[in-house]
Amino acid sequence: MNLSEKILIIAGVLNLAYGSLTGFPYALARKKAEFPSRYLQAAHIGSLMQGAMLLGLAIAFRYAIALTDTLALTGAWALAVSSAFLALKDTANWLQGVKDEFQDNPPLGKALGGIGVLSNLVGIGVIVYGVLAS
Repeated sequence: MNLSEKILIIAGVLNLAYGSLTGFPYALARKKAEFPSRYLQAAHIGSLMQGAMLLGLAIAFRYAIALTDTLALTGAWALAVSSAFLALKDTANWLQGVKDEFQDNPPLGKALGGIGVLSNLVGIGVIVYGVLAS
């Protein structure tokens, strides 16, 4: 197993752990309201989805043999950073009581989400290139 795969596996497991932990406040909120904050739900479900995606991409990196070690590490780190910032964005929006991030336009959520999306584009671009060029 190379370092880029380890990064993705560690990030994937951490995402799964965070998604599991946010399940507790989500379950408690569900007892009080029919539909709790969409951003608490996003922090919970999004982290579980990101974790599964990162674990799957660890396998994809094995097939991206056209990538140099540096490019593979860049892609893996970009994907790991993306998942962290997207989870942080949803958590910040939830804790700040944001109802709709596109209408409320919260500065912290906007900054965290922007970093998450840009780093995701870099990471996905690297792995798509690596797989198609191999």
